[in-house]
Amino acid sequence: PRSEVNSIIWPNPEFDNDVTVYGPEVRSLAQRYLGQMLAELAAQSDPDDPGRTLLESIELIVPHQANKTMILSLAANAGLSAGQLYFNVETMGNVSAASIPIAVHDAVRDGVITRPTRVFAPGFGAGAVGGYAVLRIDPAIVADEAAPDPPGAARRRFPAASPPTGTTTDDVRVAFGE
Repeated sequence: PRSEVNSIIWPNPEFDNDVTVYGPEVRSLAQRYLGQMLAELAAQSDPDDPGRTLLESIELIVPHQANKTMILSLAANAGLSAGQLYFNVETMGNVSAASIPIAVHDAVRDGVITRPTRVFAPGFGAGAVGGYAVLRIDPAIVADEAAPDPPGAARRRFPAASPPTGTTTDDVRVAFGE
């Protein structure tokens, strides 16, 4: 609901983008979303074993890598153990929407995923949004290194970085060549 979003995100002229978030409200919303996600998984049958729920078939949880302390707390409140979760936030940081695919790759690289594995990947983001995917990750088809450019392909060249301008918005514009 709009009222819930408005309690989380509001204008703040002290920040370059004029937006700030209120952490306790974000946590509360993420807890509610996680509960809804787990309830949906518990209501669905495992496609490989109709006698089990989809939730029961989850072998690994790879959440959006935003805040490990908060995610561990949310997971514990939802009845999940820390051992069910994979994190790489300590080495990768929060890379926004890329955090889940990078973490899945790292879980394969680190030997956490060694055979086809059913993964639950919940995400929560700015704008008070949440969503998830349930994936079967086969480590045999996860690239362990960058693929070479196809023959004749031209690499996109980015302009040389310029010194920071002092605001995040300006820095993003420079990064995208605007």
